[in-house]
Amino acid sequence: MTLPGGPAGMARPGGSGPRGPGPRSPELGRAPRRTVRELRSLFEARCAAAAGSGGPGGPRGPGRGGARVPNGPPAPAPRPGIPRLTVTAEEPSGPPDPRPPGPPGPPEPPRGSRLSTAGAGHLPQPRRPSTSSVSSTGSSSLLDDSEDDLLSDGEGRTRGDVQLDGGARGHGQARVTGPWQKIRTMVNLPVISPFKKRQPWVQLAGHTGSFKASGTSGLILKRCSEPERDCLARLMEDALRGCVPTFHGVVEHDGETYLQLQDLLAGFDTPCVLDCKMGVRTYLEEELSKARERPKLRKDMYKKMLEVDPGAPTAEEHAQRAVTKPRYMQWRESISSSTTLGFRIEGIKKADGSCNTDFKTTRSWEEVERVFTEFLDGDAEVLGRYLSRLRQIRTTLDISEFFRRHEVIGSSLLFVHDRTRRAGVWLIDFGKTTQLPGEQTLDHRRPWEEGNREDGYLLGLDNLIGILAGLAER
Repeated sequence: MTLPGGPAGMARPGGSGPRGPGPRSPELGRAPRRTVRELRSLFEARCAAAAGSGGPGGPRGPGRGGARVPNGPPAPAPRPGIPRLTVTAEEPSGPPDPRPPGPPGPPEPPRGSRLSTAGAGHLPQPRRPSTSSVSSTGSSSLLDDSEDDLLSDGEGRTRGDVQLDGGARGHGQARVTGPWQKIRTMVNLPVISPFKKRQPWVQLAGHTGSFKASGTSGLILKRCSEPERDCLARLMEDALRGCVPTFHGVVEHDGETYLQLQDLLAGFDTPCVLDCKMGVRTYLEEELSKARERPKLRKDMYKKMLEVDPGAPTAEEHAQRAVTKPRYMQWRESISSSTTLGFRIEGIKKADGSCNTDFKTTRSWEEVERVFTEFLDGDAEVLGRYLSRLRQIRTTLDISEFFRRHEVIGSSLLFVHDRTRRAGVWLIDFGKTTQLPGEQTLDHRRPWEEGNREDGYLLGLDNLIGILAGLAER
């Protein structure tokens, strides 16, 4: 750290501070730029010279030699202390500077002389976890905490005092005001800006609070459910293993059990994410049966229905101001593309951080085409990669024993790409995927009738591939 223009602005011998009266020393006027070490040597030499002038034969006075103590010998002259350099930060006073911040570089000194910050290290600050981290994979959202301290020279600056004091003094002891005893100057220091780097993640669907950071790069923790744990364990032995997040077993965290899963967004640079819920229904047949046996009116679902279509509830439901869960679930599928195309779009997160989950009434082939066109932003290469991956997944599903023997409900296809044109699609969310009894198998394309347990997964995948193939031909 150097002092621009030499030690100008420092307290002068016999002066009262940086701006004290008195003639300027010739040495100061022509002093070159000096380092702190050179200044310290200079201070020590001047302090020693000042102390020597107060010895035998020299003048005595307050602050020079030792004062007379009643009924005793003269008190010894105080030993010159080695100057101590301390840097203290203080909050800026007064109104903020209305001028916009300029480019990084040495600031213009408003008064006195400033210490240059060029090449100086930044003050260490405690790292703070980001509260803006959200989950990454839609309803199978991958939650991870961001913890980044970013330095921005243009974000803000604070003032600091640099003091050079000649050693500590006891309580009640007069301050020594000898020469070169103090330097006080204002210093511009860049602030460690504690704003957080926003991770390119968003929870597009599903229950919040189900994910935690694992502490291991490339992994996340998802709250464990036995059906999903069993499915993931079987998938690791199936042909579909490369089409789903890798399962790394279960771990205990804060008294709860979590699935340890591959973070599907690891390696992507500010990715775009789309969650596509597959199948003609998102509820199990068992859920319908149980809800009919013990019907319960849901006011929250009635309110959701009103928000989308005020005319959807029946007169009886309006009077009750509530609907049953089976009624809401079936209505929810009927207004989306789930019943018409075998899938529906749950949400999209773009690279700029904007999110959209308002696809409840996106129902037709043309509407879905428009959504994918906006999501892809005209990138034909990414479109081709998605199309190739979907065809690969369909081929793998045809030979998967797991897929033939399971009713796949509430599962999604997660689309991810970034500006480097890296792209991928994965099957996620198996909390409602149920193994069929006995030797029963599913076609996954036949229309669903209550009791046949068909889910329409392949019907939706066929239509999804058809939509993207149509876009690729344009």
